[in-house]
Amino acid sequence: MGAYQIVIPKQVVHELDGLKDADRSIDSRHSISRLARSAIDWCYLHFHESMPTVTGQRLHERIDKNALKDNAILDCCLYFQNVENGGNNMVVLLSNDKNLCVKALVNNVLTISYRPGMTADLIAGNVVSELNNNYNTSFSNQMSPDGRSYNNEPSVVMNNDDMEVEPAYIPENTVGPVPSRQDTSTPNSTASRCFFHETSQEIFSQVTTLALEAIKYAVESIFEDDTDMVGYDDSKMKTLLDAARCIVKMGLSTFAEFFDKRRFNPMRILQDREQMQIYVHVPKDVSSLKTFVTFWTDFLEGIYSNRGQSQKAALSQIINHWQGLINQM
Repeated sequence: MGAYQIVIPKQVVHELDGLKDADRSIDSRHSISRLARSAIDWCYLHFHESMPTVTGQRLHERIDKNALKDNAILDCCLYFQNVENGGNNMVVLLSNDKNLCVKALVNNVLTISYRPGMTADLIAGNVVSELNNNYNTSFSNQMSPDGRSYNNEPSVVMNNDDMEVEPAYIPENTVGPVPSRQDTSTPNSTASRCFFHETSQEIFSQVTTLALEAIKYAVESIFEDDTDMVGYDDSKMKTLLDAARCIVKMGLSTFAEFFDKRRFNPMRILQDREQMQIYVHVPKDVSSLKTFVTFWTDFLEGIYSNRGQSQKAALSQIINHWQGLINQM
């Protein structure tokens, strides 16, 4: 029988340390610094007492020693999922960072984002259920730390991208919650504009994450260990403009096998500077957002055509999420 643990990534401890002196507040009762210090105290208590259910990431427990920030957290997840004890471990990332969850999703890491109504028991019970159902491990008599069984807890649903409490807070098979339809009877209403700008920024941010990762996959799949010979430097790929320029620069030598040029040729489209501007900046209206999503959907689906079924399914969920947001407008 296996065991479950809460693993605190080294990057998380580092970020908490940086936040403990922050002067911002979430609301009148909760300052960032106080919350960070409380989290640090919680980690210290469990590490100091050597509690078996909570551990920190050790220096050797990583795959990519150069990974930073979100990538360092994802690397920690991938280490414990694919390397620790021979791999094939179930790992669930607890995070409300949508970009990090997108990265986790395309790497087949389950995620849970907090929603109102969730409790620690609900989350733990759902993880145990997922473990029983999909990892051939029996924890049917698993007890919560206070001795209560999870079997009679309220129903929860975990998808491979998120978790929700019934009644549903999030439509099934989406990366995050699709906000309820705004009142668009007055197109220029403050609520409508706010909803659009938040949605546009969210989609842009997620597209950037996925496009940069997809380009890295494409270049490495073609050139393997010789990526530096063709002038590709992943450390310099930060923005969607970087992604677009790389697509043009690498051209047919890299991307020919991923696209039917008669149907969709991103290299040719992005060679037009005016066209490129449409696809590398946050869309300013619904029409440009639809155009933006269509282009990057075609690009991502082309790159993902050579990837595994689970990754294709993950991408499909994300694209459906974007379309769901657009349909709210």
